[in-house]
Amino acid sequence: MKSRALAVFACAALGLSSLQIVRGDPGTGTGTVTPAAKQTATERTRTATSYRFREDTLAGTVWISGADARREIESGAEGIAAGRVEIWRDGGKTIDVLDPGARTYYEERAFLARQGLPRVSLEALTLRRPFRIVGVESVRVALREVPIPETVSGVECHRALLTFSYDLTVSVAPLDDPLRARVEGSEDFCFVNPAPSHPLPFGHGLELRTGHPQVDAAIAARVAPLNAIPVARIVNVTRRVDGGEAVAGTSALLLTGIGEVPIASDAFTVPTGYRLREPRISPPVRKRH
Repeated sequence: MKSRALAVFACAALGLSSLQIVRGDPGTGTGTVTPAAKQTATERTRTATSYRFREDTLAGTVWISGADARREIESGAEGIAAGRVEIWRDGGKTIDVLDPGARTYYEERAFLARQGLPRVSLEALTLRRPFRIVGVESVRVALREVPIPETVSGVECHRALLTFSYDLTVSVAPLDDPLRARVEGSEDFCFVNPAPSHPLPFGHGLELRTGHPQVDAAIAARVAPLNAIPVARIVNVTRRVDGGEAVAGTSALLLTGIGEVPIASDAFTVPTGYRLREPRISPPVRKRH
């Protein structure tokens, strides 16, 4: 592998001319560190690990303190509006999504569970309705480290390649016999040590969300000994159902400006006065022929 190949590929995948343009000081974000209207000198603070991120169509800032985290999105397509704030609590057991403009919020995990929508890193990692997952088999995960260090945005990092594959048994009406699906993928990344005491939030760690617990556990077990923060990451996945046409997906991530900063303790709670309002999902409209 050529040096900096990952950095260049990540740049191209994110539509950037240079990795340097996503550098930023921790805490710049949307210009606010706490959801409160005003900070005072006596306000309680704690130390957080902060970084700027660029992931596919999203860009913003993240603060991590223990098992809690806060993400402020500055720009993003695909329905993710600029100014959205997400609060990750207790290692991701709850994820509150805030709209500061409307002063509303909803809890994402509960909302997605009610809709029957598993949180996945890439859609190609699983199958959704009308398919039903009957079984997951032949899970294989391998990790290979590259001894030559690379440099991403002025940070020296270590290169590694994770590969994985698994088979899905699925059913779909009106077919009586189950179908077989094959998923294969790779995670090419450059990492630094050490990572925070808890996995990086919002899918920014080396762990992947496939929608299948046994696959997620196998990948997590393989990358855990690295104790790493991926400063650059490319995930490629292909899925093929019953020998049919392959469906592919790619995701790119860059982290910069990693450092320790003070942050108000109430940055990890929903501000007083916010109303609960969940998104509305409109059913697909059938076209008349």
